[in-house]
Amino acid sequence: CVDGVLSQDLTQVHKMWDVRESCGPIVKSTGYLYKYDISIPIGDFEDIALEMRDRLAQSHPSAIVVNWGHIVDGNLHLNITTPNIFEEDKTLTERIEPYIFESVIHRGGSISAEHGLGQCKNNYLTIAKDPTALNIMKSIRTMFDPKGIMNPGKYLPDEDRPATTS
Repeated sequence: CVDGVLSQDLTQVHKMWDVRESCGPIVKSTGYLYKYDISIPIGDFEDIALEMRDRLAQSHPSAIVVNWGHIVDGNLHLNITTPNIFEEDKTLTERIEPYIFESVIHRGGSISAEHGLGQCKNNYLTIAKDPTALNIMKSIRTMFDPKGIMNPGKYLPDEDRPATTS
């Protein structure tokens, strides 16, 4: 069963978009926000949120898991917040990562969707790509940036840090 709403006019389009755009700020206003921009099969959207709730139930029972996304392209914004706690809890981050990324890979998804890999997820790339693919990516980067001056430490895994897996 799938629930959905189809706008009937431009006014409804704007109202729906306002609701969508308010999701992030509202969740962020409740506590520290652990944000994950992932891509998974649409049928797994609810399952991955339920799975994360179960994973955090014992260790962080007050954590709230919410998700919203782009139904058409499989892009899911999985967000976890800690009500009234506005600083990162490293034990919670360690409970979430790399588990979330391994779960995404297991589902045939991507650990990074519309917002890119950046520097927060680059060391998890080793669980998403095989060594050959990583070497090709590094070669291409070196071709365009032989001195390594364009955004060093971003996108590709840091050579000095070990691969991150559980």
